[in-house]
Amino acid sequence: MTRSDILRAVQNFRDAVARVFELEELGTAQARDAAMTERDRFNDKYQAKKWQLSAAIDSMPQGLIMLDRKAAVVAMNANYRRIYNLPETMQAGSTLEEILQHRVKSGLFSGDVAKYVAAVRERIAKREPAANEISLNDGRTIKIYERPMDGGGWVSVQEDVTEQRQRERILERMERFLATIIENVTEGIIAKDARNQRYVFVNKAAEKMIGMSRGEIIGKTARELFSAEAAELIERRDQQLLAQKQQLEPIIDTIDNPTRGRRVISARRVQIGGAGEESHMFVTMVEDRTEKMVAAA
Repeated sequence: MTRSDILRAVQNFRDAVARVFELEELGTAQARDAAMTERDRFNDKYQAKKWQLSAAIDSMPQGLIMLDRKAAVVAMNANYRRIYNLPETMQAGSTLEEILQHRVKSGLFSGDVAKYVAAVRERIAKREPAANEISLNDGRTIKIYERPMDGGGWVSVQEDVTEQRQRERILERMERFLATIIENVTEGIIAKDARNQRYVFVNKAAEKMIGMSRGEIIGKTARELFSAEAAELIERRDQQLLAQKQQLEPIIDTIDNPTRGRRVISARRVQIGGAGEESHMFVTMVEDRTEKMVAAA
């Protein structure tokens, strides 16, 4: 091999090595560009998901707060801040203790802050779901639902149920009021499930007229309590009511009472609900006129 051949071979080797470096640099640049493109695509998706999550949380009608396992705030929506009158500075990164201290100053928390935080951390550690209601010093009632999150965190959804509880208390008082009236009127009141013809309610006056306790009456049908003749009459009146919806003009019937003999009764009936409804009932208001009829004779 001549000197020129050697020089040419060395130059070819150098060219080949340079080409390898060029290809490596090109591959590295392409890989770097591809990685950066993928990173940018991931960041775009992450930011979109983060925005969607933030929008969903803020649009919730309830208050929501997410904590990590150390009770530091991961996320909090505007409704949570509104419930407890928290400033805008209370954001992700704040702690549950800071929130509670602020509530103490505003008069919306009167418990032991350290004990409360310790109890929350214990529930987070044990991953124990919980639900309870608290009464704030301003008279509001807050319903709280707590659930563990994947990764050891904790989420709480909180709802102001003050108006709902007030309506429930009003309804309860009204129900007690009506029950007191119904129990103490002189007219017998009898309610029957229209679907199966079983008695579901009798007041004190009806117990006295029938001569049986409500424990003996409720759950039974007319055929289980009265003679065949009396049961047929009651069933016929029920069918009339079913067709008429209501029968408010008194109907006078003579009926065989199993404990008190033949009685003359005056009855008015109304139908509540309709066929297929769970609350479909027949309500009868009864007056025993036997003594009056005897006296009049």
